[in-house]
Amino acid sequence: MGLKFLLMALMPFVLFQRTWTSQTPLVCPKNVGCISGVLMPGYRIEYFEAFMGIPFAKPPVGELRFSHPQPYPPWTDILNATHHKEDCIQRSALVANSKITGSEDCLYLNVYRPIVGDNKNSKLPVMVFIHGGAWLSGTHNPSFLGPEYFMDTEEVVLVTISYRLGIFGFLSTNNKVVPGNFGMKDQTLALRWVQQNIADFGGDPQQVTIFGQSAGGGSTHMHMLSKHSEGLFQAAISISGLATLPIGIQTDPLRVARLTAEHCHIPHAYNISSLELLQALRYADIELLFAAADKIKYWEIYPQIIYSPVVENFNSPDAFLTEHPRDILAKGCYKPTRFMTGIVPQDGAVMSIPLWELEHLRKSFNKDFDHLLEKSLQLPHFNRSHLDWAMEMIVDEYFEGRHELSKQGSLEVYNDYVFGYPFYETARSFVQTVDTQKYPLSLYIFNYKGPYSYAPIFGGNMPNLDYGVDHCDELIYLFRMPAVFPDFSKNSTDAQVSQALVKNFVDFAANRNTAANPKCTEDNFPMNSLNSMCDYVSYQNGPSGSFMVKTDDKFNIPAPDGVIKSNRYLS
Repeated sequence: MGLKFLLMALMPFVLFQRTWTSQTPLVCPKNVGCISGVLMPGYRIEYFEAFMGIPFAKPPVGELRFSHPQPYPPWTDILNATHHKEDCIQRSALVANSKITGSEDCLYLNVYRPIVGDNKNSKLPVMVFIHGGAWLSGTHNPSFLGPEYFMDTEEVVLVTISYRLGIFGFLSTNNKVVPGNFGMKDQTLALRWVQQNIADFGGDPQQVTIFGQSAGGGSTHMHMLSKHSEGLFQAAISISGLATLPIGIQTDPLRVARLTAEHCHIPHAYNISSLELLQALRYADIELLFAAADKIKYWEIYPQIIYSPVVENFNSPDAFLTEHPRDILAKGCYKPTRFMTGIVPQDGAVMSIPLWELEHLRKSFNKDFDHLLEKSLQLPHFNRSHLDWAMEMIVDEYFEGRHELSKQGSLEVYNDYVFGYPFYETARSFVQTVDTQKYPLSLYIFNYKGPYSYAPIFGGNMPNLDYGVDHCDELIYLFRMPAVFPDFSKNSTDAQVSQALVKNFVDFAANRNTAANPKCTEDNFPMNSLNSMCDYVSYQNGPSGSFMVKTDDKFNIPAPDGVIKSNRYLS
């Protein structure tokens, strides 16, 4: 693909809510212009280049809505790469009465690289970030995912990508007419773009690490298990999200597709063919599609995720997943890569905070407590008597036998089942089926409590919520977020935590062995222990306002038979 970008190096402008200054023209990749800037006080003075709004796929509109992504054709004119493009069309499930934002024309990526100076002929490791947001929302906008902390290392090229969300990315009729997983295939096409073009930006296509958080972490893990993405990267990092999350795979996509059609007032929604359903939804009004999703919910905010990845166990060209991730992991039937994954102590806060802090939701949930708890946990498909027994054990363990929400109980049950259990099971499956000498597994737990947290956001911008270290909080130390949180003070403990966490990620991407990153193998994984696993890196608060990075192995695991037990691994 011939790449040409608008050269802006001589023009002063404001970007990332930070003042940038004009510079001497830089040596840029062939046919590529540069955007360069200076980091302002609070950071080291460094230059880096940003190329934003690069199209990697044709706009998925009209006949391309609900279709496999098509590569963007080469161009010969100059592309203005100075601004982030619109996010993929979405409506946040975390914000009450949120509005529809974004565009269907959204398949673009951003590339950030340090100024390499005299080393311009050497290729840097590449890190490709996949944003989270429950496969229904999210952004790679630099106001929310600023590249500054990674650029400050001067050691990697960073790429952030977009992908279709919600119904636009994950509608499926469970056959080859609308096979689904379009959002995942968007991600794969972006990775193919990286392979074909990143060398022109100073990146090494043979040293690519993909990483993502929450649904982005689940997506990252799914790429590792997918033959569709095989060979497009050499390492993966899943942050607070795995392919085995209970909410990660749609269980009855055809039913959801027909329900969507019914709520879009499409005649005979349950009797028309998949092709007729596709044609009707392809040209349905956007407002109508989002309204239909609301009507599918069986309770106020459940299910939070309606459209998500699917198993394409039918004759589907370019299938992304043909088996459930749990089965692929158990069999070890995938091409492994170096893998790192981690969690935070209160990942379950993203689900529990709205239930407890919003009074109308708490009261409504308690009126149908057993049913809603069972549905929200998405327990395995036991028979009814087994489910009743499992629910009784869960209520006894987490809610002291009371059939009503408690703050601590709701937080711990979602911590354990939605995040802790998949984390443990994924690590155990990996070391049992993969040659960890060739493909090492690294684990971490981020337990540093700083001044900022996502807890108030999960509570509908309710101030002064303190739930410890919550879901998404590690992102604050990986990416600058000027649209959400203030900058850290120079040389503060928080800035040091950020540097340590980013360094660990960059070291992993560069395939450097460090003493601070122990390897997890079957030999040091105590399979029969109920309170430990192999060593992991722990980021945590230290005495007198300091922080520490240490090795630990404490981790209580769920009981067998699908009933999760006390998992107080980060008290």
